[in-house]
Amino acid sequence: MDEGPRFFTVEEANALVGTLALEFGRLTEVRAELGPVIEALGGPEVAIGLLRDGDAPPPGREAAARQLERLAGIIAGTIEHVNALGCLVKDVDQGLVDFYALRDGEPVFLCWQFGEPAVSHWHGVDEGFGGRRPLEGFQPPAPAFPN
Repeated sequence: MDEGPRFFTVEEANALVGTLALEFGRLTEVRAELGPVIEALGGPEVAIGLLRDGDAPPPGREAAARQLERLAGIIAGTIEHVNALGCLVKDVDQGLVDFYALRDGEPVFLCWQFGEPAVSHWHGVDEGFGGRRPLEGFQPPAPAFPN
């Protein structure tokens, strides 16, 4: 049964920042390994074919294909882990994570970016990163029911 999104207070979101920083630090390392592997395979089109379409690796590039699959698995697993915490990974490249919260009874997102020491911004659910505003004076209430 789908229970809907988890709603966070700023304190609850900030309690996860250490975990998020570790996870996105690992993603940064994995993504640094990914570029040379993709090049060794023959480029992005080949890598996409392997991962998405199940294409066979080019002859002699089986080890690079295994490495690509391993790295892609780490990335997917990390995203799944972060999302399972109740967060939403919005952009792996920028390290963006959103947390549902309430503002005047309406859902909004608390917003964190990899490298920030704490959650300090929010935006509407229909706005993106460009709509971020400082939390100044905004303290989302705890949900009326347990998450």
